Amino acid sequence: MNAREKVLSVYSKDELKEIANHGCQSGVCSQHIYYGDTIQFYETFETDIVEYISDEYGTEFLVELFKKADVDLTIYKNNVCWAFIESVAYETVDEELVA
Repeated sequence: MNAREKVLSVYSKDELKEIANHGCQSGVCSQHIYYGDTIQFYETFETDIVEYISDEYGTEFLVELFKKADVDLTIYKNNVCWAFIESVAYETVDEELVA
């Protein structure tokens, strides 16, 4: 199972819509609220996540997330995890609108 498949298996379509509308930071991302959860997800799927974000947003986006985290690795991994989950949520919602 890759990172995208994991997100889709953990959250329902309604939850993904909520994540797309409100973001993970709002608390709607129930399985990835705490640092322990987001860090574990990041470390388990690091290659998938980093490749996806680099392809979609460019490596500069990752650099900016690191800077915004004030070079704190825990906060960086959390923010990258949330950015990935939100992107999957946006894609899923967009796919439903097109279908």
